[in-house]
Amino acid sequence: MTTEHPTDTRATDRVPRVFWVGLVAIVVYVLVAAGLGNLMDLIVPTDSVELEFALSHLVPLPIAIAAGLWFARWSGWSHDIWVQEPTLARPPRRWWMLAIPALLLVSPVVGLVQTPWADRSASLVLVVAVGCLLVGLGEEFFYRGILRVSLRARHGELVTLLATSLLFGLSHSLGSLLNGAPVGMILFQVAVTSMDGALYYAVFRVTGRLWVPIVLHALTDFSLYVQSGGGAAAGGHADIDVDPSVVPVQVVLVALSIAVVVSAALEDRRRRRASPAR
Repeated sequence: MTTEHPTDTRATDRVPRVFWVGLVAIVVYVLVAAGLGNLMDLIVPTDSVELEFALSHLVPLPIAIAAGLWFARWSGWSHDIWVQEPTLARPPRRWWMLAIPALLLVSPVVGLVQTPWADRSASLVLVVAVGCLLVGLGEEFFYRGILRVSLRARHGELVTLLATSLLFGLSHSLGSLLNGAPVGMILFQVAVTSMDGALYYAVFRVTGRLWVPIVLHALTDFSLYVQSGGGAAAGGHADIDVDPSVVPVQVVLVALSIAVVVSAALEDRRRRRASPAR
């Protein structure tokens, strides 16, 4: 049985599915989301946590997301950005990957249960909820959406997984790099966030629907923000004590992220063996 790349360039595409297009999209997203967000903080200095969060999230992110949605529709990539055949559709079905979205729910749910809600204003919760939904939508749409499609058309599963995850990790460490953080800290941040990217990638692959990692990503960020009172950095770098009860879950997720990489390599090998000889 032969298989095809699920996102091969189609005749209706206006833009060829090549890596540099996805990379440009990521650069534009980071410049708008992070650059404009930081600019808003400088233009409108405030001591209000709610206002600072709103200016840095609710202004730049809708602009970046709208640009990405327009590009996806205009380029002809939209369908494959949102939907792909899940791993469960054909053997080997890799049912074990369903454990990843389930386990990714544990930490945010525990965090939400432990949040001192009486100390959180309704306005803060609302602004953070909307902002984190935009973060989840924007980052998943660009990294596991546009960037993935640009790579998957011409590269295997392993290259796509590693490239999207590493770029996800690198972009989340730009602030630390610009602020002169120690190299060891930056490398640790890149490794941790790249692992998160690999897990979100696996969630998309096992479900075949981009909205699933979007929701998980948004919920995770929301939990971190409300725990910290709005002062945490989005993307999982909040300065919050980790509950001992979720440590075993995190260990399992690390092991599963390694398994995802191995699985991607095996999938590429199966694809090469199934391809007709040239």
